[in-house]
Amino acid sequence: MKESAFVKIFEEAAKEALGETAIVKRGESLYYSLSLDRKLCLSTPNTQKPKRGSSAFETDICIFERKEMIDFPRVVIEFKERITTHDILTYSAKAGKHKQIYPCLRYGLLASELDSIPGRFFTHNESLDFFIAAKNYKEPRRVRILALQLIERELKISKTLEEIHFGGKKVDYFCRDILFQKFNKKGNGA
Repeated sequence: MKESAFVKIFEEAAKEALGETAIVKRGESLYYSLSLDRKLCLSTPNTQKPKRGSSAFETDICIFERKEMIDFPRVVIEFKERITTHDILTYSAKAGKHKQIYPCLRYGLLASELDSIPGRFFTHNESLDFFIAAKNYKEPRRVRILALQLIERELKISKTLEEIHFGGKKVDYFCRDILFQKFNKKGNGA
């Protein structure tokens, strides 16, 4: 299945699954850099409207939450049919740049024509939060379940990061869990 076709199916499934809880946008740009001018003022005129080519990268799908009349970016999902080492390095760097501006952002890859994650992902990834080899999840019902469970999980993590970064939440333990499993194992749908 072509990348654009799978993105469309996933986008529709995400919109249907999430309803009003989140805003699913395709092709939205997010800043990768914000800089100060000579007067130490933010040189970007409107930080709420990033434009590709003006210190912003376009994303395949971005999940936003409406907060005080602002669409707050929570989760980015980039889509590929298959993944190369170059893709991993590029998207990992892109994720790292975006997360410097948006510290609550969760960022990942979904490969529609892979049934398992290649070892080179674990070797080269630095900033991606998740990767799904989605070849076995293309049937519409499974795409809907995948979209809902993935996005709900990542939204929850994003909101916890927001509490830590902006809400003063204190924690005394951090662990970056790595889950190695089939996506639809216990508690993740069927």
